[in-house]
Amino acid sequence: MGVIRQRAFEWAAFLAVALGVLLALFSAVGTLVADHLVVPVEVPAAALSVSSGEGAAITGTAAADLTVADPTTAERMWTMGPALLVAVLIVLVGTLLLRVVRSLRTGDPFASVNARRIGACAAIVLVGGVVVAGLRAAGAHAVVGGADLSAVGGAAVDPVIEWPVGTLLLGLGLASAAEFLRRGAILNEEVEGLV
Repeated sequence: MGVIRQRAFEWAAFLAVALGVLLALFSAVGTLVADHLVVPVEVPAAALSVSSGEGAAITGTAAADLTVADPTTAERMWTMGPALLVAVLIVLVGTLLLRVVRSLRTGDPFASVNARRIGACAAIVLVGGVVVAGLRAAGAHAVVGGADLSAVGGAAVDPVIEWPVGTLLLGLGLASAAEFLRRGAILNEEVEGLV
């Protein structure tokens, strides 16, 4: 691989990490300066003031956005925490991936150190993704729990909890890549022993 092409890959990886961190920090800072917080919630149909027509009825729950004007510092921190953690995770994973890209200068992608680095990325993504999702859920519950729900007759409103499916798939994909590199490193060592 040419030096210019290798450097282009390194710069692309570095810029992707920098952009990811900036976006996560922008989200966190936006939470601090916003004059209100918006949390997706599920409202029971019985609490809605919608008249059902003849032969039609509204049942189950309806999706809505709970807007909290003038949130407390604790509510802001609960909402900001996951974005800060995402920034830290991006730095950790990005640093490891950048080291993998830089190691390609030697021309041997199947080094055992690369397998360990990608395996560490997988662990960080899997564990970090679950922790971020848990923090988001806890933050949403804290914001909803402190809100005045007189608009829906004081009905129980539950925040919408999103499962980190994309994060789990990414982590499992990285774990598969780590196993592929580990087996490639073993095969590479066996071939070198034969020559």
